[in-house]
Amino acid sequence: MKKYLKYSLPLITLVAFYACSNDDSKPEETVEPVKEAKIGIKLASEFTVQNYDVVAIAPEVTIENANGKTESYQWSTKITGKDGIAKDSIIGDNKTLLFITPKAAEYVVDLKVKIDKIEKEASTKVTVSESGKTYTAKAVTLIDFLPAPAYNIDNYSTKEEAFEAAKQSLQDGGSVALGAFGGYIVTAFDHTVINVHGKRDFTVQMGAGNNTIKFSPVSIAVAYDANKNGKADENEWYEIAGSEYNKSTTVKNYELTYRKPNPTATPVAGALSWQYDTEYLSWTDNKNGTGKITKTLNRRRVNYYPEWQGDSYTLKGTKIAIPVKDVSDGAGTLFNVGTFAWGYGGIADPSIDISWAVDKDGKKVHLPGVDFVKVYVPTFAAVGANDMLTALFEEVSDLHFKAAK
Repeated sequence: MKKYLKYSLPLITLVAFYACSNDDSKPEETVEPVKEAKIGIKLASEFTVQNYDVVAIAPEVTIENANGKTESYQWSTKITGKDGIAKDSIIGDNKTLLFITPKAAEYVVDLKVKIDKIEKEASTKVTVSESGKTYTAKAVTLIDFLPAPAYNIDNYSTKEEAFEAAKQSLQDGGSVALGAFGGYIVTAFDHTVINVHGKRDFTVQMGAGNNTIKFSPVSIAVAYDANKNGKADENEWYEIAGSEYNKSTTVKNYELTYRKPNPTATPVAGALSWQYDTEYLSWTDNKNGTGKITKTLNRRRVNYYPEWQGDSYTLKGTKIAIPVKDVSDGAGTLFNVGTFAWGYGGIADPSIDISWAVDKDGKKVHLPGVDFVKVYVPTFAAVGANDMLTALFEEVSDLHFKAAK
């Protein structure tokens, strides 16, 4: 036993020595401290622009140690309210601010860039001068007009005659009948209607309804003249996505083709007394749908089809389902017609926020304002003895204009 201990003790000591040596040879692990995000901003000290024109304020922003996190932007300036007190007002949340205002003055514009709790601020001055032009609140310049077939359209021999009549009606404060689905009118402002952050910007007024049909909603598309060529180019149009835009019953990219009625055809009466000709006007669509528009007894002498059009023509847009219920026990003489909540003309509140604009894929777009407005009928519904559901356009008006004067 003593002999065993004699040889084992040095061995244990040797093993322990090497074990300690191996532990001591391992480098200590070091934990790198988490670096805070750093934000750098370079922003020109001053910009100049005329009222109702747009100036792009594009800062150079550098960010370090973001660790995959996305920064946010907030632009603001002080706005003096009716109480005479100047308060910070948010005017944008994109990296580039498209600054536009109706009032000539000097504005201090502040930018705040934020990542988590890290913030960086910068400021610039925008000097806005008077353009010397006189503007009006309404979009009175008629750009284009084409009604869909309906009993109440004004019929003329040529499109030029129809266009001039519509133009004169708008100038006189009257209305223009757009007909059934797809009928449209395009008007232009003499200034850019400003897309004010968090507020509604313009309103679309339609002709008043009656006891049977209180509302007749219309859809809206807008265009900002980005290249300043005075035209609403095809790639500048965006649809206002209202309350019905994403519903399953809404049909995007709908096309409906109307065919000219045969004026010598014998009317085909229906079972109800008001159904003067159930075969009057045929239509087809791009969803394999077909049908006929019935001419009613009260309008039997009226030509529903625009005389200046050829044998057929096609109108396009987003088709929206509208609730229509016969409340005359099947007689087709009295209907309850629904309406839409927001984002359309011809409804209880026809005011529009330009920020509701979307592109052809339904993605939101940021516009500094709009110069052109297209109003079109998105519904295709028959209301019995009251014919088709139609719309009467009256005006488009800038909601901010009075505040700017």
